[in-house]
Amino acid sequence: MPIHSRLLNKPRLLIKLKAFYDHLKKNDGKIGTFRRGIEMNYNNACNLRCKYCFTNSPKGEGVKEFLPIKKIKEIADEADELGYLEWDLQGGELLLWPDKLFDVLEAIRPERFYLYLTTNGWNLNRRMAKKLAKYHVGRISVSIDSMDPNVHDDLRGRKDSWRRAMEALKIVQEVGIDPYLNITVGHYNAKSEDLRMLLDYSKKNKYKTLINVACPSGMWNKVHDEVCDKKDREHIKKLRKEYKNLNRNLWNPFDKNYEKIIGCTTVNRMYITPTGDVLACPYVHIKIGNVFKQSLKEISDYGFRIKHFRNHSDLCLAGEDLNFIKKFNSTKGASIFKPVEAKKIFPKDDFINKQ
Repeated sequence: MPIHSRLLNKPRLLIKLKAFYDHLKKNDGKIGTFRRGIEMNYNNACNLRCKYCFTNSPKGEGVKEFLPIKKIKEIADEADELGYLEWDLQGGELLLWPDKLFDVLEAIRPERFYLYLTTNGWNLNRRMAKKLAKYHVGRISVSIDSMDPNVHDDLRGRKDSWRRAMEALKIVQEVGIDPYLNITVGHYNAKSEDLRMLLDYSKKNKYKTLINVACPSGMWNKVHDEVCDKKDREHIKKLRKEYKNLNRNLWNPFDKNYEKIIGCTTVNRMYITPTGDVLACPYVHIKIGNVFKQSLKEISDYGFRIKHFRNHSDLCLAGEDLNFIKKFNSTKGASIFKPVEAKKIFPKDDFINKQ
């Protein structure tokens, strides 16, 4: 998460951000069991049909379920009390439901968090962007798959999706919200000229770039060959130093030398589905609780008892650690709406009895 001048208008967030900085400094730069962020899928309906959708939206999963506004408010209040500082509101495609979206934002009270939306950009016009800015949305992330419109549109399953996504990023920047160009990077494109062109485009336009590594989950459940290998990861590290606007969740956001890694953020950034299930992360379809049955503290404490999520890892468990992927994250039929319960997939020896 970048330190931005607009954060000065969120004094509660600045206190949490200072706590995050102090924690990393005291903990040898590792995130450990710090509660960092909430990623919430309010509803899973989408107007695109992406071939690699990790939520299985094109298959119709979860398109009718909505988290109740009352429950969202309860979650947000507890998250604030526990010191969570980031909130990623996503889908599906949130902008299909503009009226409901603003009810959600009012329930969360974004002035307490570094809150951002992840969108495909299709419905993001100037009027909508201005209203989101008034609701203290700090950043809007738009995913771009290629600098070739045909490649992007083919992967997204709808013509003109590339043009509208690119236009959305410009609008976001113009209304004063932080524009993030999201890129999925796997073995198939890590060293490609197309990736280089995307990075150059983002840098030229003064956007920030978020890298998500390709994860074998959802509709890409068995695509293990596309996981970044060691050479791909070394290449990405070099790109990090070259493009100072490049970000990943497991990188240290305070490191001015662009080298340090805080570690995989499973459980640090929990993922909440429209049915209330809580997963260790969006791409690890392993259930650690449900917000209708347990508090966030109970759920996160339980998640951190699992050694794979508690112990430091320089690798993203869902997208880089093939041992973890093949052993725990490739369960047939698993999805965000059909997650595997942690106690059923991890042996007893993988649980730590005390925090």
